[in-house]
Amino acid sequence: MKNNPPIYFVLGTRAQFIKVAPVMHAMRAQGKAYTLIYTAQHRENIDEILQIYNLPGPDWVMYGEGEANTKSSFVRWFLSIFIKVLFQSRFYIHEPGIVLTHGDTFTAWLAALMGKRAHCRVGHIESGCRSFNLFSPFPEELSRLITFSLTDIYFCADEWAVNNLKSYKGKKINMGANTMLDGVRYALEYPQKEHFAFAASPFVMVSIHRFENIFTARFTSVIIPILEEIAKTHHLVFTLHPATRERLRALGLFDRLSAHANITLHERFGFIDWINLCSKAEFVITDGGSNQEELSYLGVPTLLFRNESERREGLGQNIVISRFDPAIIRSFTENPPQYRKQPILGFYQPSQRIVETITSLE
Repeated sequence: MKNNPPIYFVLGTRAQFIKVAPVMHAMRAQGKAYTLIYTAQHRENIDEILQIYNLPGPDWVMYGEGEANTKSSFVRWFLSIFIKVLFQSRFYIHEPGIVLTHGDTFTAWLAALMGKRAHCRVGHIESGCRSFNLFSPFPEELSRLITFSLTDIYFCADEWAVNNLKSYKGKKINMGANTMLDGVRYALEYPQKEHFAFAASPFVMVSIHRFENIFTARFTSVIIPILEEIAKTHHLVFTLHPATRERLRALGLFDRLSAHANITLHERFGFIDWINLCSKAEFVITDGGSNQEELSYLGVPTLLFRNESERREGLGQNIVISRFDPAIIRSFTENPPQYRKQPILGFYQPSQRIVETITSLE
């Protein structure tokens, strides 16, 4: 491969844009060019994230219909992108270079496959995370394994993640932290866009969106009753991810929660507002892996609505995995201050490390 190979970012979800925008920002700050290919798996808030970092929009948009936030819309999106990856990769990637993908979404492995189909090296950001349970979280763990098998350069948050990749060939890099650290630092320095009335008194931020939580019986039989129980003593601000909003409406739960005196349903926050609100919250309830990372850096007490996590950040410190166990949940919600830690914003610059690595390759 020649010097200064072209760089392609292939992204599709909000979390990917949040975590990779600092890398694209670092590249532009150094006058280095890249091509952004957008699979449009998610649509809400993408423009806001690019605007925060003063980044241009995508060079290519692979899907022109709505967001993949229901089972049927996801299937339509997946089939469209999969066919394009198989038969049109060279249309989007004209010249072999380096394709950068991120995380554990369907876009992650589709992007890696696109890179291989176009004869590129593939770099995987946030690589090496594992739960070691194929069905939890599902399908994220499966997406990771597929992506690992297609990757040439693995950008890992720590040595644990590096060690999880021993059976895979390629270059493994311990960045010391995930790019989310750069994003959190940036968000805390950025002026908060809005002021929210609910923030005048104590509040708890809630974000539930994972497939195994909202599209299974657990959502109605376990999660909603738990949230309603917690709302007896805490004011919950329930963030409406597109898929979560549609699921609440489909199950007839939207009006019930809207009528609850101690639950505020709120459309999904922009990244800057989300980080700043979380930093001021009593605690946070979430099922998101990206949320786990950012909250570990913020030191905010966090109750993870999962049985296990593929990440180590914050565990045993400010992050508690609930396992949906009433005793664990009760112990946490009765005394959340015991889990608050000092923010860990550190000195690592993972985004800069990625840029240095990919621009030094021949």
